[in-house]
Amino acid sequence: MKNLFITFLLMSWTLLSVQAQTDYMQWETHRFNVKIGHEGDFEKALAAHNKKFHNAAPYKTGIFQLHTGPNSGDYELAIGPMTFTQLEGRPSGEAHDADWAKVMEHVASTGESVYWRMDKDIMYNPASGTTGFNTNRWRYFTILPGERDRFEGLLKQVAEVYAAKKYAASYSVYWKWGASAGPHACVEIGMKSLAYFDQGNTFDKDFEEVHGFGSLNKFYDEFELCIDRTKTYDEIAEFMPNLSSDY
Repeated sequence: MKNLFITFLLMSWTLLSVQAQTDYMQWETHRFNVKIGHEGDFEKALAAHNKKFHNAAPYKTGIFQLHTGPNSGDYELAIGPMTFTQLEGRPSGEAHDADWAKVMEHVASTGESVYWRMDKDIMYNPASGTTGFNTNRWRYFTILPGERDRFEGLLKQVAEVYAAKKYAASYSVYWKWGASAGPHACVEIGMKSLAYFDQGNTFDKDFEEVHGFGSLNKFYDEFELCIDRTKTYDEIAEFMPNLSSDY
């Protein structure tokens, strides 16, 4: 009986471990700098490739163009969400690779490839949904050693403000997988257009109303303890549905 109980515990632990290892949403991302004058050909080849080889989950591919930031003008490709196990079954083979080579003919250089994992506990989506939210502000943070927990708690406070005040924008957090010098986190605000930022910034007032008098100063003070401010930067990224898989 004792051995049976131990066996049951081991089986339960194994099942929980398997779930913990696969119960996540992760994207593989790549950056492309296109040859000058090749933008139209690049987009045409990329759109055709995604429609032909990446129209089934979990290998659907989203394409974004970067309008601001250190990589302005580049394109970002995000495939997923998929687990590492699913990654091994991604589209490949002679036909796929030959078609992808047609895309790469128009690429001048490539950037870092990254795995970004969404934080399911820190997010907000408007009740009306996110249909048409093709404009994103991505803010990248490099976290100081030992400050991940504090930083995570502060982001949760921001998400709580979004939810309490029912903002007309989405709020998501992504963590870079693996050891890295940074950035370690990307905070995404999704919106219908950049006009969202012209509606007036009430965040400071809203934060105090949600978290109490004096909470805002504490929030900003603690934020400075978490991150390397000199390495924080933004990107405005536009989702390009005509270049992406069919969603």
